[in-house]
Amino acid sequence: MKKYFIFLFLLTLSINNIYAKKSSEPCKVLFIGSSYFNFNDLPGLFEGLVISSGREIYIDQWIPVGHYLDQHASNSAIKDLINSNDWDFVVLQGVGSLVAYPEYYTAHPVYPALLKFYDMIKANCESTKMVFCMPWAYEDGMTWMAGWTDTYEDMQIHIFNNTIEYLENIDFVIAPVGWAWYKVLKEKDYPLHYLHLSDWNHPSKRGSYLMACVIYSTLFQEASYELNYNGDLSNEDATNFQTVASNTVLDSLDLWNITPSNIYQGSSMLPKKFQIHQNYPNPFNSSTIIPFSITKPGFVSLKVYDILGREIYNFINEYRRSDSYSIKINRNNLISGIYLYKMQLENESSEIRKMVLLK
Repeated sequence: MKKYFIFLFLLTLSINNIYAKKSSEPCKVLFIGSSYFNFNDLPGLFEGLVISSGREIYIDQWIPVGHYLDQHASNSAIKDLINSNDWDFVVLQGVGSLVAYPEYYTAHPVYPALLKFYDMIKANCESTKMVFCMPWAYEDGMTWMAGWTDTYEDMQIHIFNNTIEYLENIDFVIAPVGWAWYKVLKEKDYPLHYLHLSDWNHPSKRGSYLMACVIYSTLFQEASYELNYNGDLSNEDATNFQTVASNTVLDSLDLWNITPSNIYQGSSMLPKKFQIHQNYPNPFNSSTIIPFSITKPGFVSLKVYDILGREIYNFINEYRRSDSYSIKINRNNLISGIYLYKMQLENESSEIRKMVLLK
């Protein structure tokens, strides 16, 4: 009997050690990209944010200059690197021109590369999240090309639309880097060489830091604006980029296909005070229904925006009790395209979803 209890004690101790080891394991992140990750040491900037949050992190990378995603997807050395660990996240870097204009830039297609990476990553470890960084547009758009008139803003909209379209068929997570860049540049009235280098393309130190903040909030579903790491930027710049990145990601988790997780998220994740559901039908033609529920009564707003972030309609702007609701949206004068609807409660919690209007 004494031997039996000793055996049980040792077994219990062994199990506890296993769980303790599992809970203390660092978050494992693999970065795969090229010069956009390589310039300014993007993985190092991300690591600085993570360390300042008190987390343990293990990072590996494959970011040689001058290579494209399709070349990486066919590289056996990268496959071996993916198979070398049970990664929590594999973060992929895209190129703005290839995502914005896949019909024109056909030499290095992005969509097939994402499919290859998805299969490769899931074959190694089913729980690994594949994260695709939405690229940013060239600082002068495509106006440098003879006969092209697309501005920075036009190009960024193409990048946004195609990234969302890729998501329809591939289950990856979007780190909305280009969208956060767009918000910063639009707010500052598009200053030259602020997030871009003087080549109108690669990221400045500011641009890389903003990218790191977006990736941080995407992976951990946590705001970065309380972290004591500014990547050698001014406190003003760092705080602004942290805020924009956090809001861009956390206000639109569903849009970016981010599923909240209690594994790596921080204490800033608060219980939801409401839930807004996907509209149905979606896509729609003449009308659609948006269901939502409120668990804490308060002043609620429900607004619809176009793809440029301009407010189109303000459907709800009033106090609501805790209950389940739905609202019908008619096409009216809306043109075909992608729209965003945003619900906000008491100027605190907010959530954004995407709907598509067809002819």
